[in-house]
Amino acid sequence: MWKKSSALLVAGMLVLTGCSGEASLVRDSIVASIEKPNYDYQGTLKLTGDVDKLPTAFGETTVDNDETALLAALKAGVNVKGSQLDLKNTKVQFEVNDDKLLRDNKLWDGDKKASVELIVNNDDFYAKSPLDSKYLKISADTTNALGVYSDSEADPVKLKEYQDKMNDLTINFVKKYIAKYGYTFSSAKNLGVETVNLPNGEKVQATHINIKIDAKELVKMFFFTANDAVASKDVKDFAIDMMVLANSLQEELNPELGKTTEAEKRTQAEAAVTEGIQSAKKWLDETTKVYTPEKIVEEMKKEGFQGLAWNLDFYIDDAKMAVHQKSSLDVTFQTPEMKQALTVGLEVDQYAYNFGKATKYEVPAKDAGLTVEQLYTDEKAINNFSDKGFMRPVAESLLEQHKWQKEWEAELEAEEADAVEVPATPAP
Repeated sequence: MWKKSSALLVAGMLVLTGCSGEASLVRDSIVASIEKPNYDYQGTLKLTGDVDKLPTAFGETTVDNDETALLAALKAGVNVKGSQLDLKNTKVQFEVNDDKLLRDNKLWDGDKKASVELIVNNDDFYAKSPLDSKYLKISADTTNALGVYSDSEADPVKLKEYQDKMNDLTINFVKKYIAKYGYTFSSAKNLGVETVNLPNGEKVQATHINIKIDAKELVKMFFFTANDAVASKDVKDFAIDMMVLANSLQEELNPELGKTTEAEKRTQAEAAVTEGIQSAKKWLDETTKVYTPEKIVEEMKKEGFQGLAWNLDFYIDDAKMAVHQKSSLDVTFQTPEMKQALTVGLEVDQYAYNFGKATKYEVPAKDAGLTVEQLYTDEKAINNFSDKGFMRPVAESLLEQHKWQKEWEAELEAEEADAVEVPATPAP
């Protein structure tokens, strides 16, 4: 059975990664931004359409004031301002335009507008609002990222080495694949050169590319991408390299498995990837015989997905950097429990500037952040997050999950201990 949601998700993400024809400049700008990921950015985002009607449309009979307040704040718009030093280090602040309903419902307090600051520092993530005395720190544990239990005796330095290799391999593949990506949008237009006024006061001449997308276009793009992927040598080589790395890691973690040579790993990986690609190609051949883009859109409407309209504007300078981007997405749907169709959307307007000279910022000191483990061991630590701010409920939710995990691990250890057979005492 065709997975409609999967098609939309994959195609939706890929629309930002490249195209040919009039929009080939967009593809080139994505590659350029990956190669030179050092710049400041600023913009706004907001929900649009029948956002306030969503709760009742899905059968909620009582009004949730907190939910209403949050939706209203998002509909009023959120200002975004940040600095990206590279692909693994960035700082960004989100500030709502109108926080009245948040204050009325005791979701925010203080002299400053409702906001939250996020910092990504390699494998660490920090979040804090002006009402909090410390950052909530979440570490993207390398062992967890690789699917290894946190109590593993594996060398963390070695694990980090594998993680870095996988990240580098992925980034290099993405750049290579996007640079060759050849989908042609039916509605892409080059609207000529325009002047863009940047937040830092500079004026830049940029080529304006407009792309309009509907549901049918997304489905066509999904099929193009899927067929392109199964025929691409770059995709195959990437999959093989990743599998070889994964197998090397497994041998590192499990010495009892023994060691295989690099050539043996590559032969095994190539066989597995080739088989996977052949299966995918067979599925595509069979699926496209039955499900044309028109048929899929028709099936989507039967499931309640009435329509999609996505307007994208890119303003790209002579260095092929997207100095200004605008996106307006509207989705219309009607589920069986809804009395009428609703249209909801998202508008984004963002500028990028100071390329190669992004604003520097300080990473929180060790004692400036609290981890979930610290919240777990110190009951009073949660008070570092205001009960009238955004971070307190997030910290409480993570703490609850952590407690559940600890209890589950304790129960599991107890069960394993009970399962151990005690040797019988020999008869005299």
